[in-house]
Amino acid sequence: MTEIETKILKVLHILETKREKLSDEKFLEYCKVVKKNILKAFEERKLTKENAKLLLRRTNNLLELAEKKEEMKKIYRENLKICPECGMKNTKNANFCRYCGHRF
Repeated sequence: MTEIETKILKVLHILETKREKLSDEKFLEYCKVVKKNILKAFEERKLTKENAKLLLRRTNNLLELAEKKEEMKKIYRENLKICPECGMKNTKNANFCRYCGHRF
């Protein structure tokens, strides 16, 4: 195993296990940097084609999960109504705030 491959594997492991400690933006940024470094290492012949494919697959899986999470957050936000009185989240079709009773 090459030095670059070891470094990439360590970063991927951190991204996979410490995901919740990073902001969504940082997580996406780190995944994109890892992907770029994998491609660069392959171009410089520091990674074999098979190893690069495996590492890219892991990185792409992380990116897909992050993008799905962003989509879910968007859908969640679109289906919410924020109470102007107390600031709490309510369902989109609510007529009254379920926390303070404010009429929408």
